[in-house]
Amino acid sequence: MEFYTYKTFTENPNALTFESSGKIYDEITGLVEVADQDTKKLWQDFIKCSVIYSSTRSQWLLLSSEERAAVDRKRTRQHDEVIKALTKVAHRFEKQDLPTDWYNEISINPVQARKRFGDFACYVSYVYSVNAR
Repeated sequence: MEFYTYKTFTENPNALTFESSGKIYDEITGLVEVADQDTKKLWQDFIKCSVIYSSTRSQWLLLSSEERAAVDRKRTRQHDEVIKALTKVAHRFEKQDLPTDWYNEISINPVQARKRFGDFACYVSYVYSVNAR
């Protein structure tokens, strides 16, 4: 069995670290506080998508090849929902003339953007998980 650490994750130069995710999260939540109700609903939708996706992603390294193949489509759909939900938040911010630099920070590298969206979703899920004690 292989063991993984946060350091293992951060050794990937394209990883969206906890530090970066925390700054983005703080910025978004500050903006959501001043945004309209529709934006708050979109943010809540993103959080729900993140929790669902992170549950599947967290199991990935524990699955056999056969098990991965069986859940791969579901995981991809969940990942797509995360990206779509956060993109909706960004578009809603734009309509309200609120900053969206955070969105560009997540998707800064087009090759790695999808993984970085997943990283951010896992961070958000982590925040909600540890606060649900």
